[in-house]
Amino acid sequence: MQLIVLGMHRSGTSVVARLLNMMGAYFAPEKEIVPPTTANPKGYWERWDILWLQEDLLKKGLGITWDNINQFKTSDITPEIQAEFEPKAREIVLGLDAQRPWMIKDPRFCLLLPFWRPLLEIPVCLYVHRSPIQVAQSLKTREDFSMMLGVALWEKYTLQGLANTADMPRILVSHEELMSNPIAAVKKLHQDLMDCEVQGLRLPSDKEIRAFIEPKYFHEHGDTGLQNAYINHQQAILFEAFENGSVFQLEPLPTLSEGAAEILQAYQERLEAEQDTSKLQETLETREQEITERDIEIAKGHEEIDIRDNKIAHRDAEIVKRDGEINRRVQEIASLKQALETQKTLNAKAQSQIASYRNQVLVAENQAIRLQQDIAERQNQQLALETDLTETQNVLTEQEQTLSALFTKTQDKQHHINKLLQWISALNEDITAIFNSLTWRSGNVITQIILKLMFRKAGQTAQDHLKNILAEIAAWQSQIDTTNDDQSMPTASVMPSVTQTKLTQTKQVVVTKAKAPAKALLQQNPRDYPRWIQNYDTLNPKMVKRMQQRIKTWDVQPVISIVMPTYNTAEKWLREAIESVQEQIYPNWELCIADDASSQPHVHRILEEYAKADKRIKIILRSENGHISAASNTALDEVTGELITFLDHDDRLAKHALFWVVKDILAHPEAMLWYSDEDKINEKGERYDPYFKSDWNPDLFLSYNLINHLAVYRTALIQEIAGFREGYEGAQDYDLALRVIEQIEASQIRHIPRILYHWRAVSGSTATRQDEKPYALTAAQKAISEHLERRDIEARVTEAPNVPGAIRVQYALPAALPLVSLIIPTRNGVDFLSRCVESILEKTDYQNFEIVIVNNESDDPATLAYMTQLEETEKARIIDYPHPFNYAEINNMAVEQAEGELIGLLNNDLEIISPDWLTEMVSHALRPEIGAVGARLWYPNEILQHGGVILGIGSVAGHSHKYLQRHQFGYFSRACLIQNFSAVTAACLVMRKQNFLAVGGLDAEHLGIAFNDVDFCLKIKALGLRIVWTPYAELYHHESVSRGHENTPEKQARFQKECDYMKSRWGNILVNDPAYSPNLTLETEDFAYAWPPRVPSII
Repeated sequence: MQLIVLGMHRSGTSVVARLLNMMGAYFAPEKEIVPPTTANPKGYWERWDILWLQEDLLKKGLGITWDNINQFKTSDITPEIQAEFEPKAREIVLGLDAQRPWMIKDPRFCLLLPFWRPLLEIPVCLYVHRSPIQVAQSLKTREDFSMMLGVALWEKYTLQGLANTADMPRILVSHEELMSNPIAAVKKLHQDLMDCEVQGLRLPSDKEIRAFIEPKYFHEHGDTGLQNAYINHQQAILFEAFENGSVFQLEPLPTLSEGAAEILQAYQERLEAEQDTSKLQETLETREQEITERDIEIAKGHEEIDIRDNKIAHRDAEIVKRDGEINRRVQEIASLKQALETQKTLNAKAQSQIASYRNQVLVAENQAIRLQQDIAERQNQQLALETDLTETQNVLTEQEQTLSALFTKTQDKQHHINKLLQWISALNEDITAIFNSLTWRSGNVITQIILKLMFRKAGQTAQDHLKNILAEIAAWQSQIDTTNDDQSMPTASVMPSVTQTKLTQTKQVVVTKAKAPAKALLQQNPRDYPRWIQNYDTLNPKMVKRMQQRIKTWDVQPVISIVMPTYNTAEKWLREAIESVQEQIYPNWELCIADDASSQPHVHRILEEYAKADKRIKIILRSENGHISAASNTALDEVTGELITFLDHDDRLAKHALFWVVKDILAHPEAMLWYSDEDKINEKGERYDPYFKSDWNPDLFLSYNLINHLAVYRTALIQEIAGFREGYEGAQDYDLALRVIEQIEASQIRHIPRILYHWRAVSGSTATRQDEKPYALTAAQKAISEHLERRDIEARVTEAPNVPGAIRVQYALPAALPLVSLIIPTRNGVDFLSRCVESILEKTDYQNFEIVIVNNESDDPATLAYMTQLEETEKARIIDYPHPFNYAEINNMAVEQAEGELIGLLNNDLEIISPDWLTEMVSHALRPEIGAVGARLWYPNEILQHGGVILGIGSVAGHSHKYLQRHQFGYFSRACLIQNFSAVTAACLVMRKQNFLAVGGLDAEHLGIAFNDVDFCLKIKALGLRIVWTPYAELYHHESVSRGHENTPEKQARFQKECDYMKSRWGNILVNDPAYSPNLTLETEDFAYAWPPRVPSII
């Protein structure tokens, strides 16, 4: 519920607001609370943001103040004024709605409540009444208002407040009753609130009430005789209606009395006169100041005249001296005239020669014209040749695309062959094990003895038959390998290892990896990075030439400033770093190097050597060591380019790094920040450990520095935030990126999915181990904490458990925990259902949730009895769904009946692991930018079942890091860190109910069983909200116990239909998952490399 406290100024609205707060009504975060003053030592219980907004609306929007309201009418709040000020009011109300019930208080609501009315859903108004004479006395004391003015303001505010609340539930609160009999008055107020169906409030104890309401602060008492001397007949009637409680039934409401109107008019005119007087006084003071300044200028003028007189006397002496000099110069002029005559003669001869030269120039110009004509003809011929070349290149491109498509089909076929061979290999090992077993050998011996006793000849056995078949396959494979080696064709990626499933005596599912296939059958290691580099990340001369040609066609070629701080760098690595810049295909760069007072002499010698040979290299030699941030800032002072990037003094840029950066900059001029993929390079120059990153992933970025290398920023951005901050060494680039993203939109951050940076892995580098620089983690935690504070986000920042160097952000929950409705569909399966429910009740530390079980035609007596028991003990609500199983429709129906502000969709085969699972998920679900939250789900044997959903796996979607062992971190620890995915499973999914309803819930028509969660998440993303997955909410998942398996033709046909619908509904989105990488496979869930990658080539 939404409680609005209003009444005339000095009427006791603060007392009522505090009482509501004591009852449990929320009203403001700490930073927005107006503090107590000596004038109101018990507190105002108002919000700064509402106070400032209402003052701005009165002053800027309506041109009045709280006391100058003579001409105010509700109709003055025009649609234009409403539109101008409503966004801030909406933001305040949305913040309050997360903490219902809440209250807001300000006497100005009497005038401005119509402005707030469109934003309120179920408001209840508490009108605080105090006698007009007491209000007038208080205003006289506080504001020095006349008694008549105070009473007139009381009448105006009262009539406006009554009119503006006429269509809303209202409660009348008497200030006199609160002061004279506080306990009874508070109890009556609490009962009135209950009668208005305001939920969640408690009645304060008598002791609390007496401690708060102290009559000593009730200064103005007035009396009937005094009041009658100041109020008119209409005001007396209005006061009497308040006193006898009939004021809300007054119909019609009286208009403002003539006496009050005259007083307010006179007060307005007095204020205007005072303003005019103030302006005249300011003008007078300005003129007096001007006169003073002019007097000073006159005095200065007299001083200047005296100085000039002295200068004139000095110049007279100079004139006499110069007259003698002039006479001497006259004599020199005479001699110069004679010399001039001689020169004229020489000039005449020169003019004759010039005329001859001009004739020669004319002849040369004619020849030049003929040459230009020849050049034009040659250019036309060249243009025609270039046109032919372009057409030929287009034809070649089409042919290459056709070949690429054929190659892809060949790879697919090879993939299936490899899969079959792998299965054959596994089968071969199993058969060999069988034939070598004691049982088989014993049976074979017995068979041979029986045949001899029966005098029968042994024929070909099954073992012989299988050996012959396997020998033929091996011979065929050998022939294929030879053919492939001869043709030097790249091979397709291997399928995931075959898994075997078996049931133990306890019927627990155990998933184990089969042995690797024979080497002859393994076409390619999916994580063979050197081979991947050879195939897809190695430039040939044709590629380089094509890039150079492309650069020439760019009308804009921005300068990229590369900033590199150095300190005692090994000579080999320093030269490699600088030369990796000089080798760039894109030439328009500058390298700004700041050496941080290196003590090893070779560093300065090498820097000066390169700077002398290449004018694009600038060096600054610092006189004292200031560490990396200070050195980087020194280099930043020298940049002149439009864009800035950073290179560590021992790392390398890929040769085509700046080419791809500039290509994306030109394609996306609105962008402000770019980052690329990266790998590591060891001391032998071998590349390894590539990090194929996702597109912008804000929550993963708060787990570690996703941007890292290579990062490119608009220079203006870096200048705006004043570069690096000292004191964050080890995480200075992290801190820089955190401050940059605060200035831009997420859509202005671009990811270039190519390895453009090689991070040198040497001893002492974080490229080798995250814990090499422990101070870096401390600096990163500090930078993230400050980033969250700047964004007014309350959170706790700590090191991620079990992931060295990574971060965990824990978001704060509100004091009043919102209700979460946990929805569990089930059909029979009492064992699974009871385990799920009991683990929730016993292990969940979140204190405000309800369990809603949806019974889908259960007919098992034990299950029905268990559900009845839950309902009778009020541990769960039971809803019946008497229709065929449709997961989407079941949950949609349950959400409609759920009472919680948040919804949790749960499978009935879950089991809680971490007690804070719901606390963690709710803390994310309440973030305004988050649309849905997923959890980390494990199989009972501690193998990962769900680590997020990757689009495109298995043609539609698959689970990230599925089958990962618990002790493993996953690809760059992504199985252990909070991050954004395009989708998460609905087996355990928490979200705000309003988000669920905003997208129409789950698609029951087209996706009744499978993929409805993926579709739902994509719809949530389409609203501009993010999907977050957290590893800190952990549960066991005994997968799809109620649903069963896709093991009938009908179920398989339905599944295929749902796959087809997802492809038609979402199209290319399914193969371009922004939370994944086009350099990673869509065949398995283990983040293996893609063969080939799904990124366009320059060829």
